[in-house]
Formats: sequence, structure tokens, C-alpha cells
Amino acid sequence: MKIQIWRSLLCLLYGTFVCGNAIAQMRLKANLQNMHLWRGMEVTDGVVLTTDLSVTDRKNHFRAGIWGGTNTDGSYKEFNNYLSYTYHRFSVAVWDTYNFSPGADYNNKEFFNYKAKETGRFVDATLSYTISERLPLFLNWSTILYGRDRDGMNAQNRYSTFVYAEYPVFRNNLWEVRPGIGTAFAFSPGENRDGVSTSANFYGDTAGIVHVSLTTIYRLTVFKRDFPITVLALWNPQSDKGYLQIGIQLFSF
Repeated sequence: MKIQIWRSLLCLLYGTFVCGNAIAQMRLKANLQNMHLWRGMEVTDGVVLTTDLSVTDRKNHFRAGIWGGTNTDGSYKEFNNYLSYTYHRFSVAVWDTYNFSPGADYNNKEFFNYKAKETGRFVDATLSYTISERLPLFLNWSTILYGRDRDGMNAQNRYSTFVYAEYPVFRNNLWEVRPGIGTAFAFSPGENRDGVSTSANFYGDTAGIVHVSLTTIYRLTVFKRDFPITVLALWNPQSDKGYLQIGIQLFSF
């Protein structure tokens, strides 16, 4: 088992040179959407292009990739690295996220700065699990392990956590509808800038529900090519805001 795991990792790094017949596979996809929403937050508005380039082992268990996003006026720029492992209905992933948008109020000019008190990035670990095919309840737990998830005194990491559940209530060959709900809290919220204990986290001013969503997907096919269209209605009860995102997958291969 250990040999197989190490061989899969080497496949990701060196492709055919190590894998022989077990060739590592390249994946590329791009989406176009009217805004970018993430865990109850509007990351940016305007026309947004996101791109995902990755390499996997032959069985699609291990994946290493880079993900980027930008909008048409250049006010949003993001470049992330990630590693993931998937086995049946279980998945674990680590994302190194760096949003270097020009208007950011944190360090957005030093990509390789990983100093805890200075870095503009954050490292996020995620565990995901789908219960079964008969009960396709999707469960997700994400905790920020390092980076710009600091308390108001910049004295400690808050370990902000986002817990999410989603269930497909309708599916056929063309349509899929999935409501979802997410809550957020911090394991170690620390103090605010005035030195007062707080329950603020990366996603909100206090622990609680920050994400209520309804995702609808239409599987558009043109000349035998798939162009899924996704409409995401998102409400954040804590911030008292609502958003409607629509996007289309331009290609995936």
C-alpha cells in the first residue's frame, strides 16, 4: 500500500518518466461568471474568469493543481496552489490561497512571504464526504491552518472553520438542484483591536450561519460538448446580504 501511494505521488511529479504505462493525466477547465462567491462572501463582482490546471494520477486519487481568477477591470486577482486526495466518497485537500487584488487591505505584494504576521495568503485544509449514492448528503469541514486569519491584535491564528452541508433535492439528465447551508466559527478567536475578547472569525463578526444557498445546474450540450450552466442564489443571514451568481463552464478536458 505504501509503495502504491509513493508511486502515485511520483507520477504527479514526474509523469511518464516514473509511471511508465500509468501516465499522469493533465486537467484543464475554465469558467465565466458574473461574480465570484465563496463561503457566504462576495469575493468580487463584475465578469470573472476562473481557470483550474491540474495533474492527477491514472486513477484520479491524487491531484496537484493551480487555480486562478480575475475580472475584466483588474480589481480582482487570485492565484492558488492546492493538493488533494480522493478515495471513493471521501476527499481531503489543502489549498494555499493568495488573493492579490489591488484594493486588498492586507499584504498583497509578496507572493512568497509566509511569515505568520505579515503574509497575505492563507492555508486552508478541507475534509469532504458524501454519505452514499442513496443518501447523497455532501458534508464539508474546512479550517484555516495558517496565514491571514489572525485576531485583531495580530497575536495568534484564529483557526476559523467553515462547516457546510448540501443535498441534491432534484436530479435528472439535464437539471440538478442542491440547497446548502454553512456555519462558521473560530477555535481560537482571540481579541479585537481594542484588546477585548471576541468571537469574530474569517467569515463573520461572530459564530453562526453565514451561508444559505440554492444551486441549480443545467447541463447544456452543444455539438456533443458539455457547457454546464450554474445559477447560485446565496444568502448570508449574518451580514444581511443576498447574491445571485450565474456562470458557464467554457471547457473542461
